[in-house]
Amino acid sequence: MKLSSLTAFFPCYNEEANVELMVQQLEKVLPRFARKYEILVINDGSTDRTGKIADQLSKKFPAVRAIHHPTNLGYGASLRTGFNHAKYDWTFFTDGDMQFDVSQLEEFLPYTADFNVIIGYRKHRADGGVRAFNARLFKLYIDLLFRLHVKDIDCAFKLLNTQLIQSLHLQSTGAFTSAEMLYRLKKRGEKMKQLPVDHFPRKFGTPTGNNPKVVIKAGVEAFKVYFHAKLEQLQSAG
Repeated sequence: MKLSSLTAFFPCYNEEANVELMVQQLEKVLPRFARKYEILVINDGSTDRTGKIADQLSKKFPAVRAIHHPTNLGYGASLRTGFNHAKYDWTFFTDGDMQFDVSQLEEFLPYTADFNVIIGYRKHRADGGVRAFNARLFKLYIDLLFRLHVKDIDCAFKLLNTQLIQSLHLQSTGAFTSAEMLYRLKKRGEKMKQLPVDHFPRKFGTPTGNNPKVVIKAGVEAFKVYFHAKLEQLQSAG
């Protein structure tokens, strides 16, 4: 099965050792999955050679576009940039750290006939006990506020209907963005198909998702969205 068209993108911050490998991996598999495709490299203000390599790749591969943030705006801002710049019918996003096997996207394709939202969940997290523990706490917090109850809120392996996702008007710029997206999709009554994906240890680069500032910002953004949602409910009820 092939999609009519597909945008695939990945955010990257100081991923000079991974960005070319990611593009090569996507270039290898995407022709099997879509009749037309593009690959967006979202360079989130990297201070290493990530941006330069991305520009070189865009010259080498016609399907590749490099999009640069002038400064580091955060993971969620990179997701929003990817969503806003997607030009094809379906959008797939993953991380730029080579911790997922993008060929597993093939298992998602049959479900596009019945679902606009197909999301992965990691069968086994490969990024250490501390980060896995923090992720469980964050999931409990998000479920308490929004009752999402998906298996893996922030798994960076999602296939989405582009028109739908571009209509959401997301507010977050940090690590809460993926959860906010799922919350707003749930409010619209969208059904979500959840599928298992493999997760591998990072070989190169340094993760930023466990940074206390990142975690705190995600928690604050989640509460702001929750507060505004409750305020809107009260206003509509009044």
